[in-house]
Amino acid sequence: MAEKFYLHTLGCKVNAYETFALGQELMGKGMEETDDFRLASVIVLNTCSVTAKADQKSRQHISRFKRENPDATLLVMGCYSQSHAEECVALGADVVLGAAKRKLAVSYILKAKEGEKPIVDLVDNIRKEEYEELGTLAFCDNARVYLKIQDGCDNFCSYCFIPRLRGNSRSREPRDIINEAKMMAEKGYKEIIVTGIHIGMYGKDLGDGSFRLADLLEALLNKVPNVPRIRISSLEESEIDDKFLSLLRRYPRIVDHLHIPLQSGSSEVLRKMARHYDTDAFLSKLNLIREIRPDIAITTDVIAGFPTESEENWKETMAFCEKANFAEIHVFPFSSRPGTAASRLKDTDPKVKKARVAELLSLSHKKREEYKARFYGRELNILYEDYDEKKHIAYGHSENYLKVAVYSDRPRHGELEKMIYTDSVASD
Repeated sequence: MAEKFYLHTLGCKVNAYETFALGQELMGKGMEETDDFRLASVIVLNTCSVTAKADQKSRQHISRFKRENPDATLLVMGCYSQSHAEECVALGADVVLGAAKRKLAVSYILKAKEGEKPIVDLVDNIRKEEYEELGTLAFCDNARVYLKIQDGCDNFCSYCFIPRLRGNSRSREPRDIINEAKMMAEKGYKEIIVTGIHIGMYGKDLGDGSFRLADLLEALLNKVPNVPRIRISSLEESEIDDKFLSLLRRYPRIVDHLHIPLQSGSSEVLRKMARHYDTDAFLSKLNLIREIRPDIAITTDVIAGFPTESEENWKETMAFCEKANFAEIHVFPFSSRPGTAASRLKDTDPKVKKARVAELLSLSHKKREEYKARFYGRELNILYEDYDEKKHIAYGHSENYLKVAVYSDRPRHGELEKMIYTDSVASD
């Protein structure tokens, strides 16, 4: 009987991509994946450290995996372990990697299984790394698949510790991206999600820096013509340039959904956050996008309770989010990260933060319902991704990321179907 491994990802889509890639390599060693970590002889945890809560979740998962399956070889990697390697070992990790050297993961797992543990291998300076090819493809068991094009970030927003954990912005070679996308198409994936830590910086470090994100996307669209959908994971307002807008105009395969982080609707707070735009520029860019794609879903991130954020600042944020007409708002209470500029500012009262989070979540719910209602009675193209065998319900998403749930006597995984979108099939 083949040994079993268990994968668990915390945090972003980039982490998910890296976890999938490691899973493929373990399968190549003759192992089988299980969805029960108690049955696994190898457990892989990819951690997150974007907030204090993410740190806590990372610690909790390490402790639980080791407590409930002490005989398994536990590998911990990712952002949390990059800065807390000793704590990971103390909690029970057998192998600790950070945000690099992941291509060595399987060899370290095999060494640990032979008794050589703990193994800790972090890069000396994460800010001076080159893009790391993982050496295997990141296929998953879904109809949608992540395609990583970039790693790291150079922005150093005042609240964010990720540039110090993920390292410098570094781009993947175009030929490697295109080749992987072609293999994804051959595997039958219907949607590719282009992802990275800061994909708008793609290409800045390649050659003379002239081949950028829009050029890569156009190459991808032309050289991989048989994938119906290309989705962009997240893109900064300042990086949506004329070339990118031209792609939206010319290529309907880029789906009607963009995630554009706002972080605050107050220009004063944005300056303190070290964001590179103000609210006028942000709204102007939304208008340009909607002139090309009137029905596009634009989702965003907003931080509630940034230090020094006044009641007036917060009212500006609420008013701006109403005016911007987002399809959904992902709301995060400010979380102080050590070593960042914002960590030196006086934090907002927790009760105020909690109230602001609740207020903005209420607005997000309202905006989501308004956006959904615009499409009731209209035909949408649905890609089915999941199936609940007990309830006989198939789940899928439209191009503009409206989720549906329909009765089905069988899985519909990977199928595309046009349907009339109604309140009865809406699932989110």
